[in-house]
Amino acid sequence: MMLNKVRSIDMFPTCWICVVLLSCVILCVDLVSAANLKDVPIVNVKVVAGDPVYLPCDITSSDPHDQVLLVLWYREDLGTPIYSVDGRDRDFGQAERWSDENVFANRAYFMPEKQPAELGVDHIRESDQAMYRCRVDFKVAQTRNSKVNLTVIVPPQKIIIMDESGSQLTSVVGPFAEGASFTLRCDVFGGKPIPHVAWYRNEMVVTNKSVVLPSGGGKSHVRSELRVAGLGRRDVHSQLTCQAYNNDRTPPLSSTLHLDMNFGPLDVKILGANQPLSAGRRYDLLCQSSGSRPPATITWWKNGQRLDKTKETTSIDGNITTSTLSFIASKEDDGKYLSCRAENKILSSDGLEDGWKLEIHYTPEAKIILGTSLNPDTIREGTDVYFDCIINAHPHVYKVEWRHNGKMLNHNIGAGVIISNQSLVLQGVSRSTAGNYTCVGYNTEGDGESNAFYLNVMFAPSCKANQVRIYGVAKQERAQIACQVDANPPDVEFRWTFNNSADSVDVAQSYIARSGTSSVVAYTPITELDYGTLLCYASNRIGHQRVPCVFHLIAAGRPDQVHNCSVTNISMTSLSIRCSEGFNGGLPQSFLLEMRESQSQEIKSNLSSPVARFSVNGLEAGGQYQAAVFAYNAKGRSEPVILQSATLRLPEKQLTPEKESHKAGFKFTPMMSVLIGIVSALFIVSLVVVLVLRLQCTQNEGRRKRHKNGVVTSGSGEHRGSTSGPTLSDKGAYFLAAGGSPISKHDSSAGECDSDEKNPDIIPQPAEGGEEALEYSRKRQHVSTIETSPNRSLLHQAAPGNSGYMGYCTLRNGIPIHEMSAPPQQKLHNPQIMQPYAACTLPRQPPQWQYGPVSHLPPGVYPTIQYRGAHPAPQGRPRPPPRDAPIPLQPLGGGDEEPSADTPLMVNKRESTV
Repeated sequence: MMLNKVRSIDMFPTCWICVVLLSCVILCVDLVSAANLKDVPIVNVKVVAGDPVYLPCDITSSDPHDQVLLVLWYREDLGTPIYSVDGRDRDFGQAERWSDENVFANRAYFMPEKQPAELGVDHIRESDQAMYRCRVDFKVAQTRNSKVNLTVIVPPQKIIIMDESGSQLTSVVGPFAEGASFTLRCDVFGGKPIPHVAWYRNEMVVTNKSVVLPSGGGKSHVRSELRVAGLGRRDVHSQLTCQAYNNDRTPPLSSTLHLDMNFGPLDVKILGANQPLSAGRRYDLLCQSSGSRPPATITWWKNGQRLDKTKETTSIDGNITTSTLSFIASKEDDGKYLSCRAENKILSSDGLEDGWKLEIHYTPEAKIILGTSLNPDTIREGTDVYFDCIINAHPHVYKVEWRHNGKMLNHNIGAGVIISNQSLVLQGVSRSTAGNYTCVGYNTEGDGESNAFYLNVMFAPSCKANQVRIYGVAKQERAQIACQVDANPPDVEFRWTFNNSADSVDVAQSYIARSGTSSVVAYTPITELDYGTLLCYASNRIGHQRVPCVFHLIAAGRPDQVHNCSVTNISMTSLSIRCSEGFNGGLPQSFLLEMRESQSQEIKSNLSSPVARFSVNGLEAGGQYQAAVFAYNAKGRSEPVILQSATLRLPEKQLTPEKESHKAGFKFTPMMSVLIGIVSALFIVSLVVVLVLRLQCTQNEGRRKRHKNGVVTSGSGEHRGSTSGPTLSDKGAYFLAAGGSPISKHDSSAGECDSDEKNPDIIPQPAEGGEEALEYSRKRQHVSTIETSPNRSLLHQAAPGNSGYMGYCTLRNGIPIHEMSAPPQQKLHNPQIMQPYAACTLPRQPPQWQYGPVSHLPPGVYPTIQYRGAHPAPQGRPRPPPRDAPIPLQPLGGGDEEPSADTPLMVNKRESTV
């Protein structure tokens, strides 16, 4: 101001006196102005940072005709104007406004219409706090100054609550048990002036003590601590609030924590307890507990053993917990203590329990555990494994059973399975031993099975079965050779080796692909030496594969023929053909069937199948067919296998003339043919039974008669037998005599079976020499089991005045037919007669043979001989002298004798009785 006044002096004449006088005047004015500034009123304005502020400045004049020329705003700490309103050259309503960019910039605006006028500033900052002066220059009146003391209030910026360990808490503190104590610290950052900090508990002030602590960087923060001790159930969900404030214009900054607490149950009770329970009946037992936070865990126990099959429900407020036990009572539970236990798992204190003693029994409760020295994750093949079965039962179990995958295990030391009481030992386990194992305890009330224990047996890789082992590959053809192994664990590594007659090399890893327990190698043969054998090796952490998977690479070719073909299921219109497959030539093969009609070679069916099995339909009944079976692959087809087959014929119809069909009232049906067949079969069976019984009866009677003496009478044409004329015997060979006459029958009353006289198979033995005959018969039974003696003798009509018996030999004794006749003059006692026939060893009969009549022979050939027997000779005839020895076998006729009408014919019938 003084300098401006000095410049104005230059307009006056320069004289030293005037200068001195003017300087004195200016000095006086400045002194007066300084004295006036000291008397300028000061207005205090407070504003919260971020809010707008309005600084008052009175621009009214006492002279109504006066006007405002200039309004200047100063900031005392700067000394230069920061805002101006210049209306000296224009109307004040259009005055020019200017704002310092370093102070208010575009945030300031002047409002002259206000009373008093105001300088508005938006978004006030903490740095805007200062003493501001407003200077108003009038046209007439003196310049007016006014001051505004602007105070900017900065609210607290952040509150952090921490526990004693320094962990920051946001919404919940705890949980704490009853009687616990804790300390909280509330740190308030920011705020101008320094905020006041206080703790509230459920809106009640607990403490308002705080201290200012340095924060670093020239800043500080305020801390307040809260100590809470002796917590009880009433303190749960309490609100602990830390509040900070430094003005009454903004709401206090606060942070609230909710107090969380854990409580044990207050009570537990079984509803409807102390009542007898019936065995086999289902009960829903209720147990109720209250007062626990969080809700109590309710468990049911029976003699210290926890029971399952429970269901829990919690009330809406979480205070009451109810557990329902579905319990099926049994007699074995009698005397056990059934209890309900409520506890808070979070707290270390014991829970509450209620229970009563049961009057029932229970079935066995089994539990399987692995041996304590065994780790279930490290069991491998060859390891010895043992299990223990823990059983709780009343009465005690009488049997413990072990099961593998649901099947019962038996004690077998050879197989490595040893069962001893309630223990199971598996020696040298293998991969087949793996699976679920359970133990079952049995008592008089039933059985109880344990939970399954899965035995995981790890083993080194081994080649998987049923893989393609032979690959037929052409040259320059890329083949994908797949190798699959069984391994546990399945994380395996593969290595391939190619081997031929010349070399053995490892396959590069770039040609090998692996997926789980499978590996595929890409191989392309180029020359003949590239055909050979690929060996696949696998390994896991258990070990290496002992025997590699072997794959043979051969030059691809046609498949081999099928074999072992058979035609089955033949019907009138269809049949089935099944063959065994041959070598596929190294490539996948299929099969082809061509069915042709045998005569015309017309194709009736053409079928293909991936397996050598065909079912042909649509054939004609009774047709003859030729089936050709081929195997084929990409290289061609094999030679055919030709099969001849035929379908069944249609049923034959019995056609009758139309006239007869009208006359006949009887119609033959298939059912009737079945009935006739059944009746015929029954008749044949009955006939066979009768014949067998007859044969047995005669044999038994013959054995009995052999011990008795028989008498044979001669000269009357009487002969032992049951037939009255010439007949054919059922067994052996017989002679037929021409001109034979009927023979009379003997009367017999032997009962059910015929007498000796009527049985042609019984040969009476003489009284003399009985022991010798019996001994000979006994030896004969050991020599031959073939019945070769004739069943019946052929009876011949004797010549007048002659009678006697003829000798014979069966067909098996080897005597020719033409030699059966001998010279009639030969004597019977001459031993040389029998020499040519010494080879005749069958039949091996005793010497006491019965011969037929000899009356037809020439006189004097055979003397008339009488045997001693049980039957007397007919009356009127003299009894001949007894015979002491049997008659040797004598051939009939001679070589020089011509056959005549009296010469007997020999008819042989060969039949074995074996």
